[in-house]
Amino acid sequence: MPEGGGREKTGRLRCPVGPCLLILVIIVGLTGAACRSRPVRLLPPNEIRNLGGQASFYLNGPDGVFRFRLGFFCLFPATARLEFIDPLGRLRAILWLGPELATLYLPTERIYWQGESRVLTSEVFGQELKPEELARILAGLWSQLAAEDGWQLQLDGQGHVLGGERNGLLFVLKEKFPPGQVPKKVHFSSPGYTVRMHVLKLNFNRGQEASMVNPVLPPGLRKVDWEEMAGRWKR
Repeated sequence: MPEGGGREKTGRLRCPVGPCLLILVIIVGLTGAACRSRPVRLLPPNEIRNLGGQASFYLNGPDGVFRFRLGFFCLFPATARLEFIDPLGRLRAILWLGPELATLYLPTERIYWQGESRVLTSEVFGQELKPEELARILAGLWSQLAAEDGWQLQLDGQGHVLGGERNGLLFVLKEKFPPGQVPKKVHFSSPGYTVRMHVLKLNFNRGQEASMVNPVLPPGLRKVDWEEMAGRWKR
């Protein structure tokens, strides 16, 4: 027993509720700010061998309204592979686009079509859109699009590209990835057709196999003409 005969007092560290709560709020806020992802910055490299990614895809045309999740891979300069996934998550179609020839394959129906690329892209955009044009738009290669493909570009007062037009086919850039060259949301339009692409993911020169753009079809498929395929692939 301590001198004086009194009870020993137990020392306890006390923290006022108000200051402790304030400190906790500050810590949580700083932690949250550190964990929040920064906006993705995209600039095309000096040399592009390929680009790939994912996008939401909306088509409104004479046959109706269609929505897909789109996976794409473009091998420069002029070949591409597009995978269309329906709202239920099913792979609906695989499309291989070349400078002249296109192949469209429906896995669930085990049919395919082969023919001129312009036939298929006109069915989607209302006008022919070459694979290299689509790749240059997705990559933000505006000088090449104007000089080599003949697009008339619309610029703002600072010289930034707002959209473009060629032979009645238009595109408008609704949103760009920082710092402002590569499109994030792009809308295409021509008489009777509207296409909206929202790029969800994009990467350059990731080293995918060049064979991805070469049609590889399983055996036992039935080849159909365009009249039959046109009425089936977007359903």
